Amino acid sequence: MNIKSILTVVVALAIGLGAGYYYGNTRGVADGVRQGIEAGIEKGKQELLAEQKKAEEEALKKAKEAANPFSKVKDAANPFKDVYKNPFAQ
Repeated sequence: MNIKSILTVVVALAIGLGAGYYYGNTRGVADGVRQGIEAGIEKGKQELLAEQKKAEEEALKKAKEAANPFSKVKDAANPFKDVYKNPFAQ
């Protein structure tokens, strides 16, 4: 073989190696970015659902308190609250 053909093979291998290295790095970065974005979206969904559930529970608690007129007056309707009678005593 002459020098020209050997040099062409070496240059072609160097170009192929460089292109493969570049493609592998960009592909890996693209996959990493995609996975990071998907993980961020999933985490955001979980945080949003937790906030919504907390807000819903607070709203439900407020609605229950508003619906019960005796919630603020403790045992106002029980006249025997402080009365104790032993059921076994005669």
